[in-house]
Amino acid sequence: MTLPDTVLVLPTYHDSTGLAEFLPKLCAELARGVGGIVVQVVEDGSSRGEQMWITNEIDRLRREFNFLQPLLILTRNQGKGHAIRTGWAAHPAMKWLGFVDADGAVPATEVVSLLGFTRRAAQPALSIAVRTEQPGKIITRFWHRRFGSRIFNRWVRLCLKLNLPDTQCGLKVIPASLSREGAWREDGFAFDLELLLRARAVGLPIVTQPISWREHAGSSLSPGAMLGLFVAAWRLRKTKAGRFS
Repeated sequence: MTLPDTVLVLPTYHDSTGLAEFLPKLCAELARGVGGIVVQVVEDGSSRGEQMWITNEIDRLRREFNFLQPLLILTRNQGKGHAIRTGWAAHPAMKWLGFVDADGAVPATEVVSLLGFTRRAAQPALSIAVRTEQPGKIITRFWHRRFGSRIFNRWVRLCLKLNLPDTQCGLKVIPASLSREGAWREDGFAFDLELLLRARAVGLPIVTQPISWREHAGSSLSPGAMLGLFVAAWRLRKTKAGRFS
């Protein structure tokens, strides 16, 4: 029996429809893998009815997949980053910490592939999935989100000097030690940016892995949330040299 050394967190907020399709596929794919991974869903303050539905669905799946943990429920919505860190904190003994969006835009096979790649690597690294056109990888994305992402990527390069093809894809895995590098500042979608800046500040390699990705209707960021990301990138420019204390 392989002792768990990795926790994969799925933050969810009013996304029970996507989770209902994705979670069984993810669990089935992990069950065929190498083991040592636990899955933690964190419900980020949705309605009581949504929370009860997800609780029942997870309880049903746990009869087959014992690595799936009971649902963690936050009493109010506090943001993607906060939900992910809550899930990580619930498993303090893990060596690796990961997260994936609950909507299923990232196929379960890609999740398992990135987890395996990270855990087998010769040295610790922050592994991030990127949505770039590559042979064998299919990216299905609404045109307006593709356009917005290109603009945002240029903004991130300008503000933060993060020369990466994609900073916001919702699949990343880190060594647990990185989560303890000072107090965290970003609770929302800018959590990804802070994670990348922290890795750079401590000299942790950032490894990209192209994946297939399929956008779902309703999963795009609202205009307000997208604007908030631009503002956050500008705000975080003060920490790009590694000042997180």
